[in-house]
Amino acid sequence: MQTLSKMVLVTICLLYLAGCQTIDRAGHTTAQTARSAQGMAATAQPMATRAARSILEAGGNAADAAIAAAFVLAVVEPTMSGIGGRSQILVRTQTGVYAVYNGMTQIPAAYVRPDTLPANGYGTIATPGVIAALNRLHREHGSLSLSTLMAPAIELAEKGFEVLPGEAARHLAGLKDFKDNQGFQQSFLKPDGTTYLAGEWLRQPELARTLKRLSSAGLEDFYSGAIAASIVADLQENGGYVTAQDLLDYVAADARYVSTRYRDYEIHSMAAPGGGGLVIKALNILENFAAGSLTNQQWGAVLAQAVAMAIDSMRMDYTETDLELVMSKEWASVQASQIILPPAAEEELAPLVSDTKVSMDWTGASWGEESHHTTHFVTADCSGMLVSATQTVGPLFGSKVISRDLGFVYASTMGTYLSASAQAPGSQPRTTIAPTLVTKNGEPILVLGAAGGLRILSAIVQSISRHVDQGLPLAEAIAAPRVHPVYENDPRTGERLIQMTKFQAETSPGIGWQPADLQAWEAQGFTVTANDKTGAFGRVHAILKSDGGWLGVADPDWEGTAEGASRSKCAAENH
Repeated sequence: MQTLSKMVLVTICLLYLAGCQTIDRAGHTTAQTARSAQGMAATAQPMATRAARSILEAGGNAADAAIAAAFVLAVVEPTMSGIGGRSQILVRTQTGVYAVYNGMTQIPAAYVRPDTLPANGYGTIATPGVIAALNRLHREHGSLSLSTLMAPAIELAEKGFEVLPGEAARHLAGLKDFKDNQGFQQSFLKPDGTTYLAGEWLRQPELARTLKRLSSAGLEDFYSGAIAASIVADLQENGGYVTAQDLLDYVAADARYVSTRYRDYEIHSMAAPGGGGLVIKALNILENFAAGSLTNQQWGAVLAQAVAMAIDSMRMDYTETDLELVMSKEWASVQASQIILPPAAEEELAPLVSDTKVSMDWTGASWGEESHHTTHFVTADCSGMLVSATQTVGPLFGSKVISRDLGFVYASTMGTYLSASAQAPGSQPRTTIAPTLVTKNGEPILVLGAAGGLRILSAIVQSISRHVDQGLPLAEAIAAPRVHPVYENDPRTGERLIQMTKFQAETSPGIGWQPADLQAWEAQGFTVTANDKTGAFGRVHAILKSDGGWLGVADPDWEGTAEGASRSKCAAENH
């Protein structure tokens, strides 16, 4: 098998990717990888990772750590997610029991689809689900008090934090869309009407008060208490659809668990309205190929087609009503028979190593419509509990609405963002968020997920295949260059049409596919578009069971980190 040079990838991470670090040959860990037997967290923002680690060190479990991280992310990364958004959470307990929570936004009962769909604003806001999902996670698996878990987020909102470059860039990019909203003016604009720059200190007193209320009154207050009343008053006054009854009726139900066997491993995820069913389908298709024996060019072409077929299946099976079909090996075999396997090239080179400065687009403006903003985080504790959670507000800053007295962003659900769905009252339009877990002989091996719109799917599938099929260590599997299928919209119907022989290839300086790879694919009949923007192919956060402990990895294409606990409840119990 021709695989990526491990030494090359380690060198790339250390020298050429801004912020990317890995495990050196002496075994020392750095910011985006960590090892510990006491517990682990990997998130998209260092302060969220730190909060999760501190909870583990205070005796909390993986569920506790995930809740703390979720609330901190709502404070420090509001462009990507927040308590007014949607989420899905996958839990594996230390005894091997799975719990899956569906916190997707829900179309209000009174919603009437307008002739002209808005891109943002009050008319795009549905009933939020993040708080309900976190409430179930805490009730059913948490071990520490809610006030303890929310304390880090409250402190950051109240006392402030240093804005990272990525968040600062996204605030500036969204300014034109939210500058007239009073809630945004209070929360994210300086007195002169400008956004906060990287390194400046941002305080959010309105959000701090909301979080304090939830901490003291309970998370149910979001749906039936004072916070619920404030939500309804603002939305109803400004032409929104969410009513007090919509909030009262919202339930974070069990998500639709799906699984499959992939080679010697078991894959666990969540079907529609989440995207885990598409991960399952793509891996079932890929299983028909000896992926470990393919050259990298062959692997990339087959991978792109497998993901394309999985995504294309949404045209015929949007709601994934039949979960047996989602997990069907027979369906996958039929799809695999249509995949074009290019001939092996005589010689392949390792990814290009260059001292060219990386082009980082923190806003995602150049990534295309299929790379909208989301966050993913994973936690593990010393007893073996694992949590994989993805939460989002949709595109950058979601609906571009903040209620004046509450301080949080509402997700965009109706309108143009999820217009491919029926958006019927009571429904939950599907997205591609896909918390995923990998086991072998029933024992946990890997827990992961990603951010990046449709590219969540390709990022997860490629990370799993790079590690399982190509044998790359997890950090290298996540850092390796990716591909993603291309789609076009039917000019008559607006329907998304996947192009099976067209895909994008990650050509970021330092890790990307080389020009020779693209030329070879073109010669084999594929149409390949180079994309050199770092972060444009999904952002993965993962934890691997390793050497009796945990290895955490944060995607080197982002600002996230991994941190291991230095002590835990297990260590305390053993003394």
